[in-house]
Amino acid sequence: MSDIHDDRHEIEAVLIRYAKSLDSKQYARLTEVFTPEATAHYVGMAECNGVESIISLVSGVLDRCGNTQHLLGNVRIDVQGDKATSSCYLQAIHAGLGDYSDRLLIIWGEYRDQFVRTPAGWRIGYRELTTLHAQGDIGLAPG
Repeated sequence: MSDIHDDRHEIEAVLIRYAKSLDSKQYARLTEVFTPEATAHYVGMAECNGVESIISLVSGVLDRCGNTQHLLGNVRIDVQGDKATSSCYLQAIHAGLGDYSDRLLIIWGEYRDQFVRTPAGWRIGYRELTTLHAQGDIGLAPG
């Protein structure tokens, strides 16, 4: 049986891996964050079924941005055996490209996740992102 503090540390590492994967545009690393059949509900934006769908969504958005920085905070984790839930605040800063290179899009939100312990370690099986506020325009809106 694993130690609950180790589990929490490992879950936090998965959350950080997610943010770093997005900011470094190493989207394939998201297979180390989500289960293959994971679902994600990005409220008001999209529903994804499967890690490949999640990768497609985030890469499709972030490849249209310059540099990004996804900051996570106020992490709360509840471990119950081989399952866990977490929630954390998000502040994501997105720089524009081209005609928008002098602009920023800043998003404040909250992730709510359901984790499962797998042979490869903790992975997100379900993710929900609720955006609390967004400010700025870097040309991501469909034209």
